[in-house]
Amino acid sequence: ADTTASPKSWQAAVTAIGAANAAVDDVFRGDVANVFVAARPPGHHAEKTTSMGFCLFNTAAIAARYAQRQHQAERVAIVDWDVHHGNGTQDIFWDDPSVLYCSTHQMPLYPGTGR
Repeated sequence: ADTTASPKSWQAAVTAIGAANAAVDDVFRGDVANVFVAARPPGHHAEKTTSMGFCLFNTAAIAARYAQRQHQAERVAIVDWDVHHGNGTQDIFWDDPSVLYCSTHQMPLYPGTGR
């Protein structure tokens, strides 16, 4: 209920996902050694089936799966550096040993998770 959408929300979210996936491609092609994607919306509150915290889709989770499925990455690390805990990303990968999720965040703040 805390995630609203405007006529351009879908386009913005899909563009952020495209930027993250393009960065994954750049690394696996060997064009760059590493990348940092600063795209909005970030998506780290969106869970597997639920938009949350003004995040429609979980961009980092989608990019991690993209790396695994398109480039056969065996392991992926996601470092979430934000004032808020990325509860959606943690939830998505909680039982997945192929993805390491690390979060630095301030407590107590929204969403109240990540203790």
